[in-house]
Amino acid sequence: MTFSDLISASVIRIRSRAPFFGALILFAKIEENLDIPTAATDGKKVYFNPKFLATLSPNELDGVMLHEVLHAALLHPIRCQKRLSRIWNWAADIVVNGMILDQGYFSL
Repeated sequence: MTFSDLISASVIRIRSRAPFFGALILFAKIEENLDIPTAATDGKKVYFNPKFLATLSPNELDGVMLHEVLHAALLHPIRCQKRLSRIWNWAADIVVNGMILDQGYFSL
């Protein structure tokens, strides 16, 4: 499957499983980026390395997609400001991963 096919399939799965998150994803601008190892967001766009994307199961892809979209939706990159970025990102990861777990994407 192509990058676009994988992203489209993930969006469809998320929209059918979690309509609120699906609505957020409809506004996400998603792009390929070979300069990052996995996935990232700058708060405006979500970036995926296509090689990383191809290694994920559908459930994992949906989880990573939600993870990055929620960072952007909650303005985490913008709100970091002058805080220690590594610590801020860990705290933000706890928030978004908790939201994803609550939706049943992964179990502990």
